[in-house]
Amino acid sequence: HYFIQSNLSMMDELSSEGLTGHYLGGGRVSCSTLVKDDLFLVVKSNLLVYSTRNAALLHVQCLGTSQVTGLSVNPLNSQQLLVTSKDGYLTVWDMTDWTQMRSDKMGSSVSDLLVSKSTQQFFLVTKQTVKSQEVTTIKKVDLSTLAPISDILIIRKPCSNFQISPCGGFILFTRDTRVRVINTCTCATFTRYTHDIELSAATLHCKDDVAAVADAEGKICILGNWNVKGNEEVTVHHWHANRVSGMAFAPRSQVLFSGGLESVLVKWLDGQPQFLPRIGGGIQGVLCPESGDTVVLVTDDSVVHIVSLNTWSVKFKLCNVLRRGDDECPRTAASRELSRDSSHVLMTSSPGHIQVYDVEERKHIADLDITNQNKCTGHEKNKKLVYIDVTHFKVSEDGEWMATVERRDDGYLTPENRLKFWSRDPEEDTTKFTMVTCIEPPHNKVVTSLTLGHTSHPTAVTTSTDQSAKVWMCTEEEGGSWTLEQTLKHRNGPAFASVLSSDGSVVAVAYKGATVIYSTSDWETKAEIPQNIGRVDQIFLTGYYLLSSAKDLISVWDLTSLSLCWEVSANVSYILSLPDKTFLAFVSRKSVTDAFLFGLKTAAPLAVHKFVCPGAVSGACVREGGRVVVLNSEQELYQLSADPPPPLAITPREHVDTATIF
Repeated sequence: HYFIQSNLSMMDELSSEGLTGHYLGGGRVSCSTLVKDDLFLVVKSNLLVYSTRNAALLHVQCLGTSQVTGLSVNPLNSQQLLVTSKDGYLTVWDMTDWTQMRSDKMGSSVSDLLVSKSTQQFFLVTKQTVKSQEVTTIKKVDLSTLAPISDILIIRKPCSNFQISPCGGFILFTRDTRVRVINTCTCATFTRYTHDIELSAATLHCKDDVAAVADAEGKICILGNWNVKGNEEVTVHHWHANRVSGMAFAPRSQVLFSGGLESVLVKWLDGQPQFLPRIGGGIQGVLCPESGDTVVLVTDDSVVHIVSLNTWSVKFKLCNVLRRGDDECPRTAASRELSRDSSHVLMTSSPGHIQVYDVEERKHIADLDITNQNKCTGHEKNKKLVYIDVTHFKVSEDGEWMATVERRDDGYLTPENRLKFWSRDPEEDTTKFTMVTCIEPPHNKVVTSLTLGHTSHPTAVTTSTDQSAKVWMCTEEEGGSWTLEQTLKHRNGPAFASVLSSDGSVVAVAYKGATVIYSTSDWETKAEIPQNIGRVDQIFLTGYYLLSSAKDLISVWDLTSLSLCWEVSANVSYILSLPDKTFLAFVSRKSVTDAFLFGLKTAAPLAVHKFVCPGAVSGACVREGGRVVVLNSEQELYQLSADPPPPLAITPREHVDTATIF
């Protein structure tokens, strides 16, 4: 009864107008800063505030833009947050009730926000393109009125890594191989240091006149009295083998922390390095809270690590939807599928891993290691390592089985292909799978699809470009192994997709130029349907209808007469089958996706929902209760609903009352 009611309510909601995609998680951490011991993170258009002491979530706020470039507390009012964005706006938020106070246009694009808390000076770095040339402008802004006062510097070459001195009198930035310094009072500029290769990062000490710059080969240069012209005091440290992308000084000493692609945090004390390896993804940012007992690391897989300096270990780990690091771009296309498991969804994360994400709590809860491989970092410039990656995976409807296909192809050695079957007791830990069978190789060439269902036994079907589709079945024994049941071929054509009927009586396989339907009792051919397209991406069996989808075509066939019912041309990225025998087609249009709800008897859509999510949809599933969750090409999750999901539970701030006795 509950299942029927939930399907009816889902159908009513999907057929109604105003359905949109609500952000659930995922995306890169675009901006981060510290306000005393509170960590402010921007993911997509959301501001997340965490405590670095206990990793408690203090606040969630939608900023209204996904292009945030800078965050800072207003030195004139500690309860106001200044936010700059790539579209050129400066926005002021009141942090007492989180209302937007004002928003002003400051330029074509604001790239950096520079604030001196001690002297209350405020500068903006804007960038624009004039005659195919990037022009950088440093603007001085009146904090009381937020109005630009003057342009103190205009640079007609690309610049980066802007830092402001504690007194606000000097600004340091890098331009190619040079470290440039500008006096904010006189607007005079000079070159403090010239390096041999391009500089990648820079940081300043919050109290002392000490700066550090780093390059793409891992060298770190310490500049003493960096704001003095003609000073040549430079100390060079070198341990990193790749680009250094994050550095920060400890607030109460001259200890320097650095990190890069190696996923190793390095602590520099008197020129001697101390290491904390195996952080996870490549380190993109390093922050040091005022308390001085922790270090915050932001990695390129969108994970935040809070490291305790007392124990020199990771104290807390803040995870959203894990994404691939910048060095994890395999030759083999990774799976972008989305599977449902109770209240959780499963999707790929780093190479060889499948992550489990709790949609209700909106947090990452587990990471399944499928390939059991070590993660290394490349040491050759512009060369990335090739990992074993999960190309396909499926979870059975009852959640007892999971099938995975993994592949590695570096272009030199013989490609590795494996098909693995995993079992799980649903009554035990929902994130614990045990491998029961490993088949190597299941096919001689690339596996193009994987289907997991049930006939007389648990059944899986794999298709490949080796001109075959293979049927695998589980034996009767408890936790038994999987074996090859049947090999299907058709006119020596490659097989691209397959589907099992809901009752397990037939299986359909899409070959090049034809879709063939087989009986699972004797594996005899029951029907053959010609296809005008070279490759089918998805096929579905619903009653006496067959639906096939290619990149730009949707076709529906009547199996009783083997005739074409209708055909529609559309840029379809993914089709989701719904429990009420309707379908959701996600159609890409420029940089956004629209959703079309349709049935099988007519090509006219039952409902059209515009702008359900940005990017192209690569996977979707139906959760318990009828909610549709989609995964886009940027590894971001959205829920299709007329109403936004409930807010996340937050921890109230602890206010400590103090008294000073004179």
